[in-house]
Parts: sequence; C-alpha cells; structure tokens
Amino acid sequence: MILMKIGVKKMEQKINNIMNLMDSIEYGFKDENGKNIINTNPQKWDDEFYKFYYLQTPDELLKSKCGVCWDQVELERKLFQDNNIKFKTYFIYMVDHDMLPSHTFLTYENNNKYYWFEHSWSAYKGVHEYKSELELLLDVKKNFMKEHNYVSENCFLYIYEYQKPKKHITCDEFYQYIETQKLMKINKPFYFYHLVNKNVDMSNGLLSLQYMYDNKMYDLFDKNVLKYKDRILNDWDIKKYKGKSNLTREEYMDALNIFRGKYGSNYIYFFRYPPYKNLGNKINELSKYKDIYRININDEEVQKSITDIFYGYDMSDSDQQLLNRKYYENISEEEYFSKYDDTLSMNFSTLNHIGISFQNGYCPSQFLEQINWE
Repeated sequence: MILMKIGVKKMEQKINNIMNLMDSIEYGFKDENGKNIINTNPQKWDDEFYKFYYLQTPDELLKSKCGVCWDQVELERKLFQDNNIKFKTYFIYMVDHDMLPSHTFLTYENNNKYYWFEHSWSAYKGVHEYKSELELLLDVKKNFMKEHNYVSENCFLYIYEYQKPKKHITCDEFYQYIETQKLMKINKPFYFYHLVNKNVDMSNGLLSLQYMYDNKMYDLFDKNVLKYKDRILNDWDIKKYKGKSNLTREEYMDALNIFRGKYGSNYIYFFRYPPYKNLGNKINELSKYKDIYRININDEEVQKSITDIFYGYDMSDSDQQLLNRKYYENISEEEYFSKYDDTLSMNFSTLNHIGISFQNGYCPSQFLEQINWE
C-alpha cells in the first residue's frame, strides 16, 4: 500500500508539471508578425483558418507559445512520452454540411483508471477521471455535442484514435490523415429493417433505383419502379405528370427527385421495427418469400457511407409534418405498428419509414444482417 501511494503521488506530480508547462501556451495561431490571429483578426480566423494553418512541432509551439488543440496535443504527446506515461490521442469531429467542428485530446491510464487530460478547451481544462475508456469517450462526446449545439441534430459525430502525424501538415491534410486512423465504435445500436425477396442476389447489398438506372439494370429497374406509378400520377400532385398514363424511366427518376428532393431516386427505405407474422394474413404470407435484413445506422462505419437520411412524414398528420430522428428513437414497437392495416392493398403505406441515400447509390452487404421472422 505504501508503494502504491508513492506511485500515485509521483504520477500526480508528473501530471501537474505537464499541466503547468502547458499553461504557458495560449490558444490560437500567430501570424508572420507574431500576433495571435484569433485576437487581432477574428474574421480571418473564421474564414481562412484552413489557408494559413499548419501543424506546429512541439519545439515550435514552445517557441511561439500559441497553438490550437492540434498543436497542443503534439506537445502533450512529447511530454507524456518523456515521462514514460501510457497515453492515447484522439480526434473528435462533427459533420454538418460544410461545417466540421473538431477537437483533439489526450488520455492516459493509471492504476486501472482512465484520465482525460485537457488544456486547450478552457471549459473543461483539467484532469477528469473515469472507470473505463468508453465512459471517458462518451463524456467527451456529450460535452462536445453540448458545446456545438448549433449544428444539425441529425449530424454525425466521429472519434478517431490517431498516432503522431507529420509536422507542418495543413488543415485539409490533417483531416485526410485522420481518415486513415482507427475509428472508434462507441454508439449504441439503432436498428432499421428492410424486406428482400429470398431469391435476390445480396452479394452487392441493397441497390437504389438510381444505381439500377446508372448501371443499365433496366429489367430490375422496371420491376422495382412500378410501385411508384400510381403515386406519381395521382397521389403526389406533381403537375407535369398529371393526366399521363405511362412514364419513361427518366420521368420516374425526375418525379422521385421532385417529390423527395435531390436524393429521391437514391433512397433505400427502412422500417423502424421488423414486421412480424401475427400482424395479419398478408404479412404471414409475405414471410414465406421475403427475408428481413437490418442495418445499424449508429454504426460509425455505416454513417461514413451515408449521404443523407430522410425521416419521412407523419402519416397521421393532415399537414404532413416532417419527422426526425427523435421520433424513431422514442416510438415503441406497439405504437409503431398500431397504424398497420392488413386490409389495404398497400398494407405498409401507414408505417412511417426512413429513406437512406448511400455513397455510390447502394447499401453494401457488409452493413446488413439477416434476422429471423417472428
């Protein structure tokens, strides 16, 4: 016990010494005149950071006494290495259209506890203790989301563990480098479901209509697009197609994109919960020639392949209120299927569902897991 106490005390002293040295560094980046741009020209900081920034070495940072979190973590890396302390470095960022807020931070482990060492993020400056690495990363994620609550609630967030990058890389090069590092899987699963004919070749995954069209898979396209014909001609109130009796392939694509936006023909649709046999005779019969696949849209690798998610409209709302992620997070299975009507010709039409647009127009098979009917 005495040795352990001495070890703890020595570790605390090492950490305090590192933090004291880091306190000599201010947040920002200096221009050619030695002025901190974040203070002297905040507009330039906001608009041109990606142009003037380059990653400083630890020695350069100790000389300039001014750096962003990316620079400061590299100095922390050297200090922790010099003190023989086991550590990891992480990069967290959010993707919301043209905004990419990010942060780098360092963690270390001691006596089966995990610590977030933070200097550059003033609101959380200090050392934070956790029981596990996952608990630590989830706390950083929560605080980062709270700090950047101005971004879309549907944006994706990623955490990478990364090794020492090359010196003097630019902002864009830093992001490119991070993409080569270890993507952390910390999200709880959030499953959605899709029905597929048993005889369909799933080696390439699920294909969108756009993919079928682009790759001249016309037989498959013509078979899958027919379900939209009546809706385009009668239900969706698309004036240019009123009074028509038939549609060309190009008109189908155009109509889907008019009604559902620029990703309309790319969407692949998923139910929130898997249909089950006792819902009705149609479902029971359907189970004989359909398989059920699920996708976890909270999986970080899956999210990297998604270009857009459309959460659909509230079918029970006369104003066609748009739904969001929270609707699907909160609705119970019982409530979800309460609108199901087995007597309708389009028996799934009353079930709210999401449309996912994937990169390259298809959902890769590795993202899908077949489950059994219940």
